[in-house]
Amino acid sequence: MRKNKLLGIALTVLFLFWSQSAFAAISNEALLKKLNELGDIINKQQQQIEQLRQALKNQRKSIDTVRESQDEKIKTAVKAETKEAEKTWREWIPKWTERIKISGDLRLRYEEIWNREQLQADGSFQDVTSRDRYRIRARIFIDGKISDEISTHFMICTNQDGNQEATTTNQSFDNDFNDKGIYLHRAYGTYKPKWLTGLEVTAGKFKNTFMHTDIMWDPDVNPEGIYERYQYQGWKNFKPFIHLGQMELNEINGESDDADLYINQLGFDWKIGPVKWTLAGSYYKWSNLQNTQFLKNAAYKGGGGNSYNAGLTDYLYDYHLWEGISFVTFKIGPVPTKLIFDYIVNTADHVPGDQDTAYFAGFKLGKEKKKGDWSLLYKYARIERDAVIGSMNDQDFYGANRKGHKAAFRYMLLDRLRLGVAYFYTDPVDQWPLTDPNFNNDRNREHEDRFQTDFVFKF
Repeated sequence: MRKNKLLGIALTVLFLFWSQSAFAAISNEALLKKLNELGDIINKQQQQIEQLRQALKNQRKSIDTVRESQDEKIKTAVKAETKEAEKTWREWIPKWTERIKISGDLRLRYEEIWNREQLQADGSFQDVTSRDRYRIRARIFIDGKISDEISTHFMICTNQDGNQEATTTNQSFDNDFNDKGIYLHRAYGTYKPKWLTGLEVTAGKFKNTFMHTDIMWDPDVNPEGIYERYQYQGWKNFKPFIHLGQMELNEINGESDDADLYINQLGFDWKIGPVKWTLAGSYYKWSNLQNTQFLKNAAYKGGGGNSYNAGLTDYLYDYHLWEGISFVTFKIGPVPTKLIFDYIVNTADHVPGDQDTAYFAGFKLGKEKKKGDWSLLYKYARIERDAVIGSMNDQDFYGANRKGHKAAFRYMLLDRLRLGVAYFYTDPVDQWPLTDPNFNNDRNREHEDRFQTDFVFKF
């Protein structure tokens, strides 16, 4: 454009000069001819400029195309080199590591117990000094895939050194910095055949997969034996299941019957629109409890609040338990919600009618998976003295002959770091008889407030 302007100015000046000096000598026809020649020259110059502009544009486009092609070649080369490096790395790593998954967590807990009371022999109450303690739990999970149908699972975890208990994985900060004990808490194999989808058979010391709440089982209890579970997959929204368990408590070498537990559970998952309803009925038969190693002794975990005979070495009653349990899950807006109800009755002979029943009613809001997630749990529980095995249920709630409230809040500070707080307010269902043979153990199970703060680190 600048060249066009300069050319136009030059021609104008030339024309004016020429017209003044030679106007008289040039005819109109000659002048018109000269103007036409000048117009042709200008048009040719504009065409040349446009050709140059288009050539420059094509050159830029060609450069961009070449650059993109080079970038793509570089990416392809890098990808090929990376793939080759991964292949070399995988060949170097043993094949079995591809089938193994290792994970775990660490929990640091502060716990305070206060407003404690102790029943005296004359029926009065005496205050007990508050208790503050720090506790640690460390767990490692190892999952191994044998085939598409068979897998194995292990859990190694802390526990108390002096008295290894099935209902805890905690170690307290004490014993003058001595090292903490590590024990095998789970070791089992699972078979899920392809020929029958929904069937699962597991044997060993396994995670409790029976539908339950903590009025029946403490979360840390891992039963030992075999279970079979089958859930029918043929219907989309209604899926019935059956769950059977044969569990060994203690083996007696040829002297008498072994102590064992049999569980039969039947239920269904039913999806009704946005609501999922899970309902199950269970029958627990504890057999030959007199042949257990620890449970038969009222000194073990203070007898769990159950009734013992005068010798304090055997339960006064058998435990044949019927249970009805229900979970209803849905959403309140974006918040996952679960309603929980559990009812248990001991139908064994001679159990007093005011000592044979337990129930749990509560709810959970929210779900903790990633940073910013939270949950809130509330329960009210009432567990009569011989409704369940008190040494096997939630020991923070204090076994059997117990009623009260629990509220717990959890918040994910990071994707793998969780803060949790819990509060327990509990009392005996009935006052402990002063003449009971287990009085010295039960007298400490009076009113109590308990508060826990947890930090759980996952990896």
